Formats: sequence, C-alpha cells, structure tokens
Amino acid sequence: MLSATRGTEMTAAPAAPATPSEITVREVTSDEGMRDVIALRERVYVADQGRLNSVDDTKDTFDKYDQHGTYLVAYRQAMPIGAVKLIRDSELGLPCESTAKLTVDLAEFRANGRLVEFGHLVSTPEVRSQGVGMHLMRHGFMFSVGKLKATHILGDFFADADGNFHPFYSRIGFRPISEPYRDVRFAGSPLSIVGLVEIAAAFKIWREGSEGQRKVLDFFLSDYDQFATTAATRR
Repeated sequence: MLSATRGTEMTAAPAAPATPSEITVREVTSDEGMRDVIALRERVYVADQGRLNSVDDTKDTFDKYDQHGTYLVAYRQAMPIGAVKLIRDSELGLPCESTAKLTVDLAEFRANGRLVEFGHLVSTPEVRSQGVGMHLMRHGFMFSVGKLKATHILGDFFADADGNFHPFYSRIGFRPISEPYRDVRFAGSPLSIVGLVEIAAAFKIWREGSEGQRKVLDFFLSDYDQFATTAATRR
C-alpha cells in the first residue's frame, strides 16, 4: 500500500512480500535504534546510490521534522535491512509541502482529520525487491491509524516510466495531489508524485473493491483489528 520519499522499493509496483516470519519491524525508541537508521541511510543514500554526499545533508530539511516523527526499522536475524519514517502533521507542516507543488489545499483535510506522511523508505541492496518496503508500509499504516489516529496518509511515490502516477497506487485508494517533480535534496532523483489516501476509503476498497484490490489490501489490513486492540492495551 503506502509509499514514501526516496524509497528504492517504489520504482514500480511492489514485489510480493517476504514471509512475515523472516522480518521483524520495530519502532525506534533508543539511541541504538537511531544508529541503525543512520547506518541504513549511509549505506543506501551515500554508498549505494550516491544521492547524498553525507547522511547530514538532510539535517536542515527533512530531519527538521524528527521531533514529530517516528522511525520503524525492519530487521532480518537482528540485521537492519530497511526503515521508514512517519511524520505527524504539526506547526511545521509536512515535508511534501516544502518539496512538491501540491494541487490540493491540505487545509480541507486538516480541518476534519489528522495527517501523517511517510518518508525515507529505504531497503538495503541485498534485500531489494523482496517486499521489505511492503512490510514497512504495512506496519507504518497500522501504527499511523492505530496509534497516531491518522485519517489520511500521504506518501511520495516514484512516477511510472511515462511520468504518471503509477496505477498500482490508484487501485488501492491513493490519488495524486501534486505535479511530477524531482526532489532537489537528492542527486539524480527520479520524478516523484505525492499521493494521498483517506483511511476510510482504503477500508471501503478492502470490503467492496475488485478481487485484485482486496487481495493487495488484505496484506495491509487483515490483522488491523488485532493490532489496534494490542496497541490500546499497551497504552
């Protein structure tokens, strides 16, 4: 389902997810967890892709939202293999408002809901195209709706080969809300488009959509009730 900025999983329709038993996703709540996040950025953005000269390059841009953000890290056998950042709407606004030319006014959604943006979705080269990004988005969705009480989720998706919003995301409830653009924070950045999904609409598609739509959304939503109950119990 949802994507995020500069992820390497999202250049095309997502691959079939790896089995859940192979991947553990954890919320970062310690300095050790943040070191894993930084190590992943260094490996993916700097060493592998060359899109940043240093992990500190986004310190004054994307990282300024850290005070309103939550990181989730995916592990396989205790090795960090991917991460995503969830940014709660705040007085700073959302990252997409400073990087893309939006075609809608987010004020209408803020007036009656709560917005969360997904960003910095990354996975290491050896597990790329193995569905790690899908697992991170699944957990990000459950965390955003269950714990952050999000009503709308935004993500920055790579455009398809023709520069358009990829049909996969439309089929599961997203709609494009920006013009195609290149993120100047990253060298060699491909065209991206910001998408938005209303949570209620995603659940409606899950219940009433086509077989293909329901099959994909089932991966994200099938155990949501159990997750929400567990989160409420912990609180």
